[in-house]
Amino acid sequence: MSSSTDPAAQQSLVRTGAKAGLSFAGSVIKGGLLGVFLGGGVFFFYLSQLQGPGNVAARAGGVGAVLALVTSPPLLVALLLLFFVVVYVALGVQQGRARAMQHLVAARGEAVSQRLGGAIASRIEAMPKAHGALHRVADWLSVDALSKQLAPVLGEGKAVRTVVAFVIDRLPLSEMLAEWQRSRAESGNELVAGEGGSAPQDPALRALLTRRIHETLQDMAAPSRKPLYIALGAHAALLGVGLWLVN
Repeated sequence: MSSSTDPAAQQSLVRTGAKAGLSFAGSVIKGGLLGVFLGGGVFFFYLSQLQGPGNVAARAGGVGAVLALVTSPPLLVALLLLFFVVVYVALGVQQGRARAMQHLVAARGEAVSQRLGGAIASRIEAMPKAHGALHRVADWLSVDALSKQLAPVLGEGKAVRTVVAFVIDRLPLSEMLAEWQRSRAESGNELVAGEGGSAPQDPALRALLTRRIHETLQDMAAPSRKPLYIALGAHAALLGVGLWLVN
C-alpha cells in the first residue's frame, strides 16, 4: 500500500501539519502582541512628547500649526515609529514560517529529501548528455511537477510549492553536477536499471541530491532572531532621534 493511502501515514501527516500550524499561529500572535504593545506603545508615547519645546510652531495653533506638524521631522519620525507595528507583525509571520518548517523537516525531512532528490535525479538521468545540457538542468525542473511527487509526503498546497521552489532556488545544481561528474569519472559508478523501462538510475547522484536537499531544508528551518534584534535596535535608535528632535 502506498504512503498516500496508508491511514497511519495520513494520520502522521495530519499531526505534523497540526503541530506546524500551531507553531506558526503562536509566532504570529507573539509578533502581533509585540507590534501592538511595543510598536504601538512607543508610538503613542512619542505622540505625547510632540508638545515639547522643540515644537513651538506646532503649539501656536491654526493652519500654521498643522503645516508645521505635517512638514516637521518629528512627524516623519512618528510615522516611521508607527510603521514598526507592521514590522513586528511581519517578523512574527517570518518566525512562524521557520518554526512550522522546523516541525516539517523534523518529521518528514528525510522522506522529503529522498523523494525530491529522486524526482530531480530522474529528470537529470533522462536529459540528453550533450555538451552543456546538464548545466541547464534548472530550466528543466518544474515546481508543479515536483510538488505533485511530494504530495504523498507533505500533501498538496502552497506550503509544498514554497518548499520545492526554495530548494530549487538554493541548490547549487551546476556545482553539484560538476561534483557528480568528477565522482563518476574517478570511481566509474555503475548505473542501476530503472523501474518500468525508465532511464538507468545513478545511486551516487541520488545520494548526493538527497544529502544536499536535506542540508538546504535544515537551513530553511533554522529560525534566526537576528532580524528581531536589528528591528529592536533600529526602533530604539529612531525613538532616540525623535526625542532629541522634540526636546
